[in-house]
Amino acid sequence: MLGKSGRGAYRIGIAAALAASFLEVWINLAVGIVGSEDNPANQGFFLVVAAAGACAFTARLRAEGMARAMLAVGGVQALLALAIATAPSTVRDDPKGAIGVLVLSAGFVALWLVSAALFHRSARIAAGAMMPGCRD
Repeated sequence: MLGKSGRGAYRIGIAAALAASFLEVWINLAVGIVGSEDNPANQGFFLVVAAAGACAFTARLRAEGMARAMLAVGGVQALLALAIATAPSTVRDDPKGAIGVLVLSAGFVALWLVSAALFHRSARIAAGAMMPGCRD
């Protein structure tokens, strides 16, 4: 069983992952991350959220697996942002330009990594609870 602080870290990790997912979909539907909401390049950002769900399913929502999953999703987000920011169509079609896409995506990467760190902390606390004498 997780200790109280392990459960808290896990819950905040879930909240951070859900916040990143919700904000990414909401911003993408409302105004679009790249150009307008009709820009086909925005479809990739929906796939990041789908990847987060698939990774969470694969990890069976266990803290150790979720830490790896959210780390992977942060990497996917960063790679997608780099790919879109370096595309010639982004410079041509997006008034914010490549910098805008990178800055916005950096915020999402930060949320995914915070979530991963919280899940990692939860897993460490759970492992320490199973081994008497270990401290976090």
